[in-house]
Amino acid sequence: MSACIPRILQRAVHLPLSPRTIVPRLSRSVQTEPPVVVAAPPPPVQPVFVPSANVEPVVVHHKGPGFFRGGIIGFLLGITLAGGTAYVYLLDDYQQSSQSLLASVEDLQKSTNKLKDHTRKIEVLEKDQKSLVAKAATKEDLEQLRSELLKVIDDVNLSHLELKTQVWEVAQDVKGSK
Repeated sequence: MSACIPRILQRAVHLPLSPRTIVPRLSRSVQTEPPVVVAAPPPPVQPVFVPSANVEPVVVHHKGPGFFRGGIIGFLLGITLAGGTAYVYLLDDYQQSSQSLLASVEDLQKSTNKLKDHTRKIEVLEKDQKSLVAKAATKEDLEQLRSELLKVIDDVNLSHLELKTQVWEVAQDVKGSK
């Protein structure tokens, strides 16, 4: 254990600890704890000397990003990324909606054209039907034509009988004159 103490003490020198806290830490670190790693303090600011006779040394202080500047930059970067992501999402959603709407409009146009074609066909068929109805004979016309046809048939039969009678008379005259 005595060999471990100088090494542990060398590590503890860099720690901002009081002598009261070193002993418990030493006893804990000797048991099974891994060694404590302490970050080295930042190097002190070195003055920059410019070789000149009348000029005093200039100390250059390098400012770190700082909490306020780093917070604003992080905030702006986060807002930019969130806005870009939202824009891409909205643009994609807009494109999908536009494509869906365009497809619906095209389907509506197709069905409208089909409906117009069917309407034209129906109109043509109605015209043809009206012209056929105008040309078609009614029942009264058919009855009138039938009665005329029967009269003509009766006249033909009557003429036929008269001719037969005349032919018979002529045949009788020919027989009687022989």
